[in-house]
Amino acid sequence: MTADIEIQSPMDVHRIQRTKRARNTPIKSQIIDYLANHGASKVADISNGIASSRGAVRYHLAALENASIVRSNISPGARGRFTPFYGLAPGITEPAS
Repeated sequence: MTADIEIQSPMDVHRIQRTKRARNTPIKSQIIDYLANHGASKVADISNGIASSRGAVRYHLAALENASIVRSNISPGARGRFTPFYGLAPGITEPAS
């Protein structure tokens, strides 16, 4: 928390988190570039490769997967204790403009 932001309610926290996520959209481009250069990878490898937290990488991977840009070798409902590998969907070779 910074001195110029005063949190008065849970909605303030939610608004701040939404703003932070919106500012992190370059992570999606970094993830796509990483997968294009390194192939299918685990969240931990992607996270280390782009110097971002695993939680942020998971969040953006889910958005990219919903947009059919990234694919996982394990379906979301069956992941459980398995470690999924994420790769670019067929036909995706570079970040979309």
